[in-house]
Amino acid sequence: MKTSEKIISAALTIVLGILCIIMKGGVISVAMTILGAVLIVLGILDLAGKAFPPAVVKIVLGVLFIVFGWTIVSAVLYIVAALLMIYGILQLYGRIRFKVKGPRAIDTVAAYAGPVICIVVAFFLFFNQGGTVDWVFIVSGIFLIIEGILMLFVPSRKD
Repeated sequence: MKTSEKIISAALTIVLGILCIIMKGGVISVAMTILGAVLIVLGILDLAGKAFPPAVVKIVLGVLFIVFGWTIVSAVLYIVAALLMIYGILQLYGRIRFKVKGPRAIDTVAAYAGPVICIVVAFFLFFNQGGTVDWVFIVSGIFLIIEGILMLFVPSRKD
């Protein structure tokens, strides 16, 4: 990963963590609106390229996400949690498989902390159904901020 990509990813992870702390469950509603807007824009671009069937599907889905996004927040939380869990497990597996070690013990711990944090955040999201557990978003936000900081300061393995 290039240094600029690493910095952007870390910054976005930290921003997402801050949003989770401040907005709690509202983050999902904002994400649904953004997803809907992105789908509409992609659909319009498909229309410009004369790809009518995918354009219609994207625009309709975009409108549905914006209008009815709040009704499917529960399903979206499960999907986000599952994707985050898979990502964390794959990252952890890769680190174990390649026996990632840092020059110091703290570097090794930091290298494994990122994937573990992803798995923990996913676990918390699985149990936030019903929107009654705002603390889950606060803890998830804290973990995301830690993940972003680790992304900035832990050296990445050269591919």
